[in-house]
Amino acid sequence: MYFLYKEHQIHFTDDGQGDALVFLHGLGGNARNWTYQRQYFFSRRRMICLDLPGHGKSEGKSIGFSEFVDVVIALIDHLGIDKVAICGLSKGARAGLGVAARAKDRVSGLIVVNTCLYLSPSDQAARTMLYDELLLGPAGVQSWARQLLAQMAIAEGTTIYHGFLRSLDSLDRPYIRTLFQQIQDYDQRSEVATITSPTLLIHGAKDQIVPSYCHGELQQLIPHALHQVFEQCGHLPYLEAPERFNEAVDSFLRDQASPAT
Repeated sequence: MYFLYKEHQIHFTDDGQGDALVFLHGLGGNARNWTYQRQYFFSRRRMICLDLPGHGKSEGKSIGFSEFVDVVIALIDHLGIDKVAICGLSKGARAGLGVAARAKDRVSGLIVVNTCLYLSPSDQAARTMLYDELLLGPAGVQSWARQLLAQMAIAEGTTIYHGFLRSLDSLDRPYIRTLFQQIQDYDQRSEVATITSPTLLIHGAKDQIVPSYCHGELQQLIPHALHQVFEQCGHLPYLEAPERFNEAVDSFLRDQASPAT
């Protein structure tokens, strides 16, 4: 399915039934990343998986990262939904945080998976050097991918590892490098501090993409948030431990829907 955002065709999937749950993927990902979640929630919720601008089947590479929030809100409006829950990974989590901050009455629950709002100068420099390798040609993208997988704590030989390497053939390297810089430069901390939606923070303990101080900062900015640590997971717990992840999300959302006792 598609909807028109300004002059851009934006792709999404929409299946299942019940209260709406929107999934937002990470940098370089797409709506297909949430296969395990679509299978689990099919009989429980209406699941909407968005290809964020410039990703998957969506157009819109000229849309800046700060506008991704507007795209998500436009999709909710397009579907005529009053309230949604949002589950986002990394970059997608930051878009979800923005929706919860700017459209408080539209977000019934927010699940934030492995994201950060700020990196220290040394971490910024190291991350910039890593993403600069995308512009060095085939050898650079292979080096970038293997370093990134190591930092995400994805073991060699796993299905996730090989799937990530296969996806490199369709990667728009200059676009991803540009979008990475926009994400890194975007300071969202003051906005996030205004969030009132029920929030679950999920942290993969082995993840090195998101430093531990980033999780602490999110807990300070959203003091009412619940926090779960997946000790055996890295950056992608929804793929590494899908059963536990799905149950955590389901339980959190059911608790929000239950009347207070």
